Amino acid sequence: MLGNYFKIARRNLWRNKAFSAINIFGLALGIAACFFVFQYVYFENSYDRFNVNAANIYRVPISYSGSMADVPTTATNHPALGPAMKADFPEVLDYVRIVSVSLFMNASTMSYTDGGAAPKTFNEGNIFIADQSFFKIFSYPLISGDPATCLAGERAIAISERTAARYFGKTNPLGKILKLNSDLPLKVTAVYKEMPENSHFKFDMLISFETVGHEWGFQEWTYPEFYNYVLLAPGTDPKKVEAKFPAFINKYLAAKMKELNFGCSFELQPLTDIHLNSNYLHETEANGSQKEVYFLGIIGVFILLIAWINYINLSTAKSMERAKEVGLRKVVGAFKKQLIGQFLFESLIINLLSLLLAVVFIVLFGPFFDGFVGKQISQDFFSTGLGSEPRFWATALLVFMAGALLVGAYPAFVLSSFLPVKVLKGLMVQSRSGISMRRVLVSFQFTLSIILIACTFVVLKQFNYMRNGSLGYDKDQLLIVKAPVVNDTTVFRKYRFFKSEMRNVPSIGPATATSDIPGNTIRYRNAVRRASQGVDKNFTSYLMEIDEQFLPSYKIQLVAGRNFENADSSDMQMTTNNKVLVNEEVVKALGYPDAAAAVNQDIKFKLGQNELPCRVIGVVKNFHQRSMKEKYDPILFYYPTRTEWKYISVNVRRGDFARSLADIGNLYKKTFTGNPFEYFFLDEYFNKQYQADQRLGNVFGLFAVLAILVACMGLLGLSSFVIRLRTKEIGIRKVLGATIGGLLVLISKDFVKLVMLASLIAVPIVYFIAKAWLDNYAFHIGLGASIFLVPPLLLLGLTLLTISLQSMKAALSNPVKSLKSE
Repeated sequence: MLGNYFKIARRNLWRNKAFSAINIFGLALGIAACFFVFQYVYFENSYDRFNVNAANIYRVPISYSGSMADVPTTATNHPALGPAMKADFPEVLDYVRIVSVSLFMNASTMSYTDGGAAPKTFNEGNIFIADQSFFKIFSYPLISGDPATCLAGERAIAISERTAARYFGKTNPLGKILKLNSDLPLKVTAVYKEMPENSHFKFDMLISFETVGHEWGFQEWTYPEFYNYVLLAPGTDPKKVEAKFPAFINKYLAAKMKELNFGCSFELQPLTDIHLNSNYLHETEANGSQKEVYFLGIIGVFILLIAWINYINLSTAKSMERAKEVGLRKVVGAFKKQLIGQFLFESLIINLLSLLLAVVFIVLFGPFFDGFVGKQISQDFFSTGLGSEPRFWATALLVFMAGALLVGAYPAFVLSSFLPVKVLKGLMVQSRSGISMRRVLVSFQFTLSIILIACTFVVLKQFNYMRNGSLGYDKDQLLIVKAPVVNDTTVFRKYRFFKSEMRNVPSIGPATATSDIPGNTIRYRNAVRRASQGVDKNFTSYLMEIDEQFLPSYKIQLVAGRNFENADSSDMQMTTNNKVLVNEEVVKALGYPDAAAAVNQDIKFKLGQNELPCRVIGVVKNFHQRSMKEKYDPILFYYPTRTEWKYISVNVRRGDFARSLADIGNLYKKTFTGNPFEYFFLDEYFNKQYQADQRLGNVFGLFAVLAILVACMGLLGLSSFVIRLRTKEIGIRKVLGATIGGLLVLISKDFVKLVMLASLIAVPIVYFIAKAWLDNYAFHIGLGASIFLVPPLLLLGLTLLTISLQSMKAALSNPVKSLKSE
């Protein structure tokens, strides 16, 4: 019997090549797209799960209230937190603290000298300091070195495999000495494998915690800039540990909170939640979003549903062509269950062929997909990816079998129910229920397509707004040069010389030296208040070192008062008449009615442990220091003589860029002898914040296009069949004088009605989805009429174009050919 089923299925597939191709290709495309979606979803959910202790590792962020209520929840915490938790909480087995070296120095140049050879020197931007327990808690495998002791003691450093090759080539790096900023020798004690792509924390070098000094160890509750991870005993309820935090905080921070009039709270954040459920201040990298990943999963299901709907629609639409076959088989003795078995078997064959073609698509386009999303996902599919999960294969088999049976069930029961007497007399007509079912399914397809188009439109429009919207400054044509590391007591004069000399270069505009640049979180923040008020009125502001060229270099607007002048620079710790600039957010927090009222007012701010008196000489218009996801940051600007500037921003005018860059480099090397000249462009640096959003936009757009393509393929096949059924009607209408335009309207109007119905259903769904997503952004686009009008109109255009491909051919054909059989 199976052999007979297979023979009939093969004949039908070959006889109806176009419909078979549409069914198989559409299903294959849907299966492949669904696979890529869920592969991406799995990868996003797999972050940090490679750690053996992943289920018991927690990060401890800090949240603020009171005078620091405006400070977002911060991924970092105090350096004394880890040791205190291990001492006070028996549930804590161990801890590890991690901090970037940028907290202690402006830049980090690493060098290695091999005998009399020239030193190999690189500016390193991804160096962290970590406790000895790092490799015990996290599962980062070592190539060489002892994980238990490699970060023990002072001046020890572990480096990545790629970093080792850069400095030492094929030589064994263990025991070799690297020098940080030319004066701090560090002994290489371990080499570790490159970080997995699905790790929320990536680094090139790890320096032992003891290197920074014991003062940062167990008593420091002032600088909450350290990542703290704790390892809980297996089976520990984290909620019970969190219940102890209020008393714990009061024990160690009560005096500090009272002094600065703030409150704080801690939480235990599961390691595996960080990538998708955390968007805190000072995250180690741009994280993803659990909501967006879920939504992508829904898109994957939508694409597969659209492909299955195509199969059902085309199969039932072709029922008239197979009616006589069913009638004849029933007359010669075929049972209904045999006919049902035949059509289900055909569905299984088509799904199997589609699956095989989908595998070909996956193999061919896997590398392109990895490049598209910017992550190496496909290459680890079988080792650590989705293919390593037995549940995936079981689920895939179940979905395949269920899909083949379910999408084949409706056509099978429809076809097997034909009455042979009516069929063989030619009295068989399409049932209203079959037509209604197809209309419902097509409307459902159109609804999903409009939702996908609209959501893609919103994502791309928001992303374009963030990239190209007004930031409050000009980031184009700004070259950022890393500040010199090797310095002496003349560094301040050298900065001034460097900036003054660049005025003589025609292709270069203003240049400014700063401690921070837009595109990242400002390193320092501390308490600010009016001089006439008590410490209970303190609030937290970011503190940024700038010079008199900062505002003109970045074209930032001054809304009240004046800018810095050369004479305003001062040794902040030794001067009582310091001058500062503040932005509008600080004015608001200080309680002044407007910017003008804040000018020439005396305020105090803490720099380190000292509270400094100063006078506001100007108010800067708010600008986006971080991305448009965030609110405006309150920022206080000061102009120190003893500087910790980290960047030099140079305006490069359009023209001969190579010549300008060479002039800047030569002047830099002449001024700051012994320092490597390294640079980048601000616009590229700033846009790195949007990498996760860009990936989302890329993935979203890709799968929306695939979903619409699959829907259009089904529409093409369905319209072709509908037109074939109405060939004689079209011929009669042409004989009676119908125009080509009138025939196109006749054929298209039913589909246009379905698009309009789908639009009415989709618009409110789009509104709620788009509003919920945009609420995650402090600054976002409005939900204008175009978001609700363009997607239905676009779908309508695609529908009419698809139908017209078949309709025009029928409308232009000679009516004699279609009527000669009559």
